[in-house]
Parts: sequence; structure tokens; C-alpha cells
Amino acid sequence: MLRPRFLPFNPHMTPRDTMTEKPRRLGRGLEALIAGAGSSVPAAVPAGTAEAAASPLRSIPIGDIRPNPFQPRRDFRPEELTELENSIRASGLLQPVTVRAHATGGYELVAGERRFRAASRLGWSEIPAVVKTLDDREMLTLALIENLQRADLNPLDEALGFQRLIDEFTLTQQQVADAVGKDRSTVANLLRVLQLPDGIKRLVRDGVISLGHARALLAMPNERLMLDTAKLIVDRGLSVREAERIAQEARPTEDRPKAPRAADRGRDAHAAELRRLTEMLRRHLQTDVRLTIEGESKGEISIRFYSADDLHRLLESILGRPLDDA
Repeated sequence: MLRPRFLPFNPHMTPRDTMTEKPRRLGRGLEALIAGAGSSVPAAVPAGTAEAAASPLRSIPIGDIRPNPFQPRRDFRPEELTELENSIRASGLLQPVTVRAHATGGYELVAGERRFRAASRLGWSEIPAVVKTLDDREMLTLALIENLQRADLNPLDEALGFQRLIDEFTLTQQQVADAVGKDRSTVANLLRVLQLPDGIKRLVRDGVISLGHARALLAMPNERLMLDTAKLIVDRGLSVREAERIAQEARPTEDRPKAPRAADRGRDAHAAELRRLTEMLRRHLQTDVRLTIEGESKGEISIRFYSADDLHRLLESILGRPLDDA
């Protein structure tokens, strides 16, 4: 029977380190901020034993785990799964999957579907899993957050996940934004993608056209023009700015925006630069960041984290050194 090679997750760990890895610490003073953050990850114990009842980390038969019914990601690239499979084969599983107990027996996958699929392809009979008690809304939210943090979730799947939170749990756009750590305007703009014709939505999902192109198409007066312009974008490799120009020219004259005044152009340029800097920080830190400017030279940067490990990772990224260093 093939059993998993599991070691507590540490992003700085190399295969050689796995034999002597010490419990991870958040650093002096930080453990007081997050309950239990300084404790080491317990060893996985077999499900169904007395130890398992008291342990959140268990070794669970892969056949007892069902797919996540709220999984926002529809497509998993074969090359990504192969790369992860090779990594697990070489270094073991560095982070467990997360599951919840199912009312009729067995478990449902909450987070870690790529790890689960890779382990299944390797022929593992069991996989280390953290068992959590979650309701459906928490399950969908966690699945969304994991995909947003760890991989590039395409805009269409992200929008579908947001729409499920709204439809199935009667949340407002603001509540969805708070749950996933984004601005309400970002959530609203993503939801508008769902209004596109199916053919264009497939182009967005496959990454053939960008979210910026999709927003430009949404400004067009009818579906036929949207489809024709989308084909033009693909065939000629048009930029977002060129797509916006075509969309503007397609609108009735009375609906076209008036030429902006100098002050408006300045505000637009300021907002565009703010968005650019915010996106730069988000990509570098791999989490949600909010940047606000007050007056001419003051402002605030807000960085969101979702766990003790996430805080540890962010602090090391910002400081440029391990937290344990003096």
C-alpha cells in the first residue's frame, strides 16, 4: 500500500532539510497575535483511531474524500498537475489538504484539489488532511480564497464563485468583497463579465482575451458587435486601448463621453497610477493590498493575510530575511 510522504509546510524547506525540519515560529512577539500560531504541526494520524478524534491533522484514505462541490476552478492545466506530481514524488507533500466531514460519511475536499489530484495520480492510498468544521458558505469562501492566493484563477471562474456566494447565501456585493479581501468595485466589475455572450466568456476563461478586453466589449450596444469585435481582437491582437476605442465609436453619438477636461484627465491619471501600484504590490506579495493616498504626500498601505503561515510569509517577503534572524 502506497503511503504519503508528508512533512509540515515550510516555503524555505529544501528536500535535504526535510529530515531535520524544526517547528516553525512566527518570531518574537507575533505569536501573541494569533492563537496557536507558534505551535508545530502535529504528525498525521490514521483516521478512525483514538488519536484522530483529538487531532485536526489526519491520514485519510483518498477513496473517502469527495470533490469540493463549491470548487470555483473549472480547469486544471495538465502541465501544472504534472509539475506538482513530480515535486511531490521528489520531496513529499509539504502541505496537507483541507477537508470537512460529510453528513453521510466520508469527507468533502475544501482546499488543495491540485495536491489531491496529484497524490491520486501517484497511486497514494491515503493523504494527510486537516479536518475542519465548516458550513457551505465558509467552504465556498475558503475555496475561493485559496485559489486567489495560490494560483491565477481566471476572471470568469472568479466571477462565478462570487455569484454563487450572492445567490446561494444571499450576500451583498460588499459582503462578498469583505469575505475575499477585495474592493466592492472589483467584485462588481468581475460580476459584469457574466453578462457577456458565451463565446466571449470562453475566450476570457481560456486567457485568449484579457479582463480589460472584456470590459471594453461590455460597453458595446449589442451582442453582435461584441462578438465581431472579440474576433477582431483575437485576429489582429488588438490592445485593450484599441478595443476601448472601437467600443466607444460603436456607441450612439449622444451616449459617447465628452472629452475630459484637464482636471478630469489629471484625476484619471492619478487613479490609473494608483491601480497600477496596487496591482504591483498584490502580485509581489501574493495577497490583497489596498493603497490609499491622502492629500499630496500621505497615504496608507493595507495588507491582508489569512493565516499564521501567510503572515509569516508576508513578513519575510517585506523584511527580506527569515524572521528568526537577529
